[in-house]
Amino acid sequence: MLRVRQVQRSSDEQKPRKNFTAGTNTNFPITMDVALLHIIVRRLEAAYGRQTRYSTKSPMDQLIATILSQRTNYADEMQAFNQMRERFPTWEEVASAPTAELEALIQPSRFPELKAPRIQEVIRRIIADHGDTELRFLNDLTTEAAQAYLMSLPGVGYKTATFVLLFSLRRPVLPVDTHVHRVSTRTGVLPFKTSQEKAHILLLSMLPKDPDELLNFHKLLFHHGQQVCTFSYPRCHSCVLKDVCAYYDKGVPTFGK
Repeated sequence: MLRVRQVQRSSDEQKPRKNFTAGTNTNFPITMDVALLHIIVRRLEAAYGRQTRYSTKSPMDQLIATILSQRTNYADEMQAFNQMRERFPTWEEVASAPTAELEALIQPSRFPELKAPRIQEVIRRIIADHGDTELRFLNDLTTEAAQAYLMSLPGVGYKTATFVLLFSLRRPVLPVDTHVHRVSTRTGVLPFKTSQEKAHILLLSMLPKDPDELLNFHKLLFHHGQQVCTFSYPRCHSCVLKDVCAYYDKGVPTFGK
């Protein structure tokens, strides 16, 4: 677990923050706090360090692992993934396996009865479209075309597609999981009721179109949401963002020190 250290507010953060209204190209005319976003990045970098580690998984491994990760913690995701690959070393074997057996292997992941047939359907579709499961063809597509193809696969949405594109292919997209979404809306960078799907587009419009910066932002907010800004018992009193956070400012009951 990353160690968090307290961060003092710098003099430039005393200045009034300027808001930005998303343009019509996003289809969501919503006011967002860009200055606050940059303050948050500086604070979290000071607390957790600059985040630079991409995934070592292949695009196909990342795709299936992300499907397994839905509503599941990382430890259970990896247990399910490893059990599946130990029994079926190739994706072709996974696709042709008895679905009930695959479901049993990925039992540590929540909702295996839904994920097992979905994984098989995804693999079969990729093989039918491109003849193998390597996903090498994504390298030849624009980011937009690669994302559109991934999102055409059964059960693959913004989160799963952007995880593959950013972490395995280093494309300038931004995955927004529950932790990134929670920190962004609680602090006031985005309106509190912004959906996770809208947050993908809005946050990307506020950040540099640079994979390294997007990776850094995603992982900083992920770590903070996992360790401090948790869903049930946020540790606001020890949070390095509490003096700039709308959630804390409203006096919402919080826990911990």
